[in-house]
Amino acid sequence: MATVQAVLGNLTARDRGILTAVNTGASTFSFIGSGFIVLCYILFKELRKFSFKLVFFLALSDMFCSFFSIIGDPSKGFFCYAQGYTTHFFCVASFLWTTTIAFTLHRTVVRHKTDVEDLEPMFHLYVWGTSGVVTVIRSISNDHGHISRIGAWCWAQTGRTEKAVHFITFYAPLWGAILFNGITYFQVIRMLNNATRMAVGMSERTFQFDSRPDTKVLNRWGYYPLILIGSWFFGTINRIHNFIEPEHKIFWLSVLDVGMAALMGLFNSIAYGLNSSVRRAIYERMDLLPERFRRWFPKSLRSRGQQQESELVSLKIQDQQ
Repeated sequence: MATVQAVLGNLTARDRGILTAVNTGASTFSFIGSGFIVLCYILFKELRKFSFKLVFFLALSDMFCSFFSIIGDPSKGFFCYAQGYTTHFFCVASFLWTTTIAFTLHRTVVRHKTDVEDLEPMFHLYVWGTSGVVTVIRSISNDHGHISRIGAWCWAQTGRTEKAVHFITFYAPLWGAILFNGITYFQVIRMLNNATRMAVGMSERTFQFDSRPDTKVLNRWGYYPLILIGSWFFGTINRIHNFIEPEHKIFWLSVLDVGMAALMGLFNSIAYGLNSSVRRAIYERMDLLPERFRRWFPKSLRSRGQQQESELVSLKIQDQQ
């Protein structure tokens, strides 16, 4: 794709329109995906366990982040501020909730602690408090008379100081969360791999039969840190480039920046939310439908749902309840 360098650091009206369309479209998919997980948590009582409650708050943060990204309008001051600060708040909250999920897995699987439910108030204080603090810091540092009008980016600022503060209050904690999640999941997976190797030595045939669902769980956990990396890698590169060369915008990089960041909610809803417990709960409701409707749904859904518990529940919280 060709690189478009806008004069005086501003993108053309056509480019701004494309960026706004990409942001709105991707955010809509994320809003639908995260909203579906929120709805499942509300409707299905069997999902209201502590492990999935963390996923619920993650989806709730993604839903609001996507919603305010959709309604933001850089041509209107009030809505621009609403989009900028609320999107900043809920996007930070989103990736912070992923760290609580990683911490919960580590504490139960690696450290063998059973007190994670008692830590819920601390999780809320940590997530919402940190999100609020970094949003306030960013708000204080902004020059509200010079908001950058670059399509979908109401939260971008033209001054170098504002850009630096934005990077510190968003991208620094973001990559800290990515690093924390990566290290945590590595330790969890290593712990479980060591346990499975011990099980092989004790009873190889039994292990081969029972470990298949857990292998799928481990494979899924390995992708969790990649969601944040994939969603924000291009945005990080774009922010660094814009800080170094504010007069030149790379259009294709801007498209990837906006599109991938806006899809974070969809990625999270698929990876964290659509686990076997959710699929099983959905299928149980589908089983109440007449046969002519049920035939349209895959038969494998039921068998998968009956074979294993939730990826987030099976190895950590289930024994507590």
